[in-house]
Amino acid sequence: AGGAGKAAAAAPVDKKQVANDLKEAGNALMQKGQYQKATKMYTRAIEEDDSNAVLYANRSAALFSSKLYAASLADAEKALELDCAWWKAYKRKAMSLAHLRRFDESIRTFEEGLEFNPDHEELTKGLEFARACLDQSLHLYVLPNAKMMARLDGLPVFLVADGAGQPFFVTYEDGQQICTFYFDHAEAVSTLEWICEENPSLGNNAKIVPIGLHQALNLAKETQAQQYVEELQAIMIGGPFPLTFQFRPELKQVEFAIEQLKKMPPEEPKEGEEPMLSDEELTVENFNGIPVFQAKGLTLLQDANQYVPLFLARHDLESSWEQLQEMGIGEIPPTCEIDVGTLEDVLRRMAESETGEFDSVIFVPNSDMRQHVPDEFPMDELTKSQKNPQRFAAAKAIKMAGGTPEDIRKAIVKEIAKSVDKQKYGEVLQRHNIPLSASSKKPEAANEDSNHATGDKAENSSKPEVAA
Repeated sequence: AGGAGKAAAAAPVDKKQVANDLKEAGNALMQKGQYQKATKMYTRAIEEDDSNAVLYANRSAALFSSKLYAASLADAEKALELDCAWWKAYKRKAMSLAHLRRFDESIRTFEEGLEFNPDHEELTKGLEFARACLDQSLHLYVLPNAKMMARLDGLPVFLVADGAGQPFFVTYEDGQQICTFYFDHAEAVSTLEWICEENPSLGNNAKIVPIGLHQALNLAKETQAQQYVEELQAIMIGGPFPLTFQFRPELKQVEFAIEQLKKMPPEEPKEGEEPMLSDEELTVENFNGIPVFQAKGLTLLQDANQYVPLFLARHDLESSWEQLQEMGIGEIPPTCEIDVGTLEDVLRRMAESETGEFDSVIFVPNSDMRQHVPDEFPMDELTKSQKNPQRFAAAKAIKMAGGTPEDIRKAIVKEIAKSVDKQKYGEVLQRHNIPLSASSKKPEAANEDSNHATGDKAENSSKPEVAA
C-alpha cells in the first residue's frame, strides 16, 4: 500500500470550540478576581473566533473590572455590532459610559437596550442608576478658589484618627466605609467610645483630631468626584463600596435651621430645581447640608473693610446682635431677622459668582467648638477676638463694628473700672496710654459720616443673603 508509511493527516482544528474553551477559562479567572489574566484569555478566544459577540462582551466585563472603562466601552460597542439586540452588550456599554461620566449617553444606551428587551430587570436597574448618577453629578461639592476657601481656616471640624493620624473609616452593616467630619465634638467623642467598645485594639490608639473645615471640604470634594459613581453602583446594583467622607452638622443647629425655615414663606423653585419640602416633610433626617445663619442687615467693619458674617451657630449670631444693641452703635432694627441656608450652597455661589458680591463674606465658627482646639489652631482676627472674650470684649466688639477710637477707649476704661480698685486704676490707664480724663468726658454721638458696621438695612446693598 502506497500510503502505508505516511503519517495520517491531522484532523482540522475546530476554532469555535477552542474559542469556547478559552472563554470558559476566562470565566473561571473572572470568578477568582483575576481580571487581567481573564482579559488575556478572552483576547486569545477572540483571535480564534472574532465574530462572537459574547467574547467581546466578556472581555468588556474584564476590562471594566480592571477600571479600564474606555477599552471596556470599545469592546461593548463591538459586541453590539455583532448582535444589536443582546442585553448584556447594552449593559456593558452603558455602565462603561457611566464610569466615564458620560451620563446622557449611558441613559440613552440603557433605553435602547430596553427597546429590544422590554422590562428587563438588570437594564431597568441600570437605567435608574444612570439617572441617579446624572442627578448626583449636579450636586457635587463646588468650592471657590483657594483665597476664598482660606476664610474657613478658623472653623474646626473633628474626626476620629488612628494611631498614625490617618482618618478612621467605620464599616457599616451594608458595607459602606465612611469617615465622618463632626461639627459637634461630643458626637466625635461618642464615636471614639463606640470604637473602643467594639474593637479595643484599634480604639485604644485612636484619638480625636481637629482639622480646618477648608481641608475637610477639599478632601471630601476630591474623594466624591472620583467615587460617587462607584458608590451609587454599590447601592443600586451591587458591588464593593468605596471609601467616602461625610459631614455631620451639630444636631442642635439643624433643629434651629428647620425651626427657622418653617417660619419663612415658601419660595417657588427655580427652573430645573426640585420643589422644596413642605413644613411637614422637612425633618432632621432629610435636611440636606451644613446650616449657616445670617442676620439680615448685620455687617461688621474691621480694618476699614465691611464684612457680612455667616454664623455656624445661631446662638453666636444672637449674641452678636445683642452686643450691638447694647452698644447702641448705628440704627439697629428692633428684631433680629434670621436667614437660613447651607454652607454648600453658599460655597457653590461663591465659586460661580463673577461679580465679587461674596468678597465681603466671612464665616464665624461655633464658639462652643473653639474650646476643643489648641491655641495654635488657625484663626483669623475675628475668631481670635471671640476665643478670649473675657478681656476687653466690648472694646473689641466696638472696633469690629467700626467704632471710633474714642468709643474704644471708653469701653476699655469702663471694663477696667469694674475689675480693679481705684488705686490701680490710674496705673492701668497709663499702661494702655489712655488719658485719665477720658473717664470723665460725656459720651459723644457716633460720627455720622463713618460707615458703622451694624444692623443697618441698606436698600441698595449688594451684600449677599443666604438662600434657603
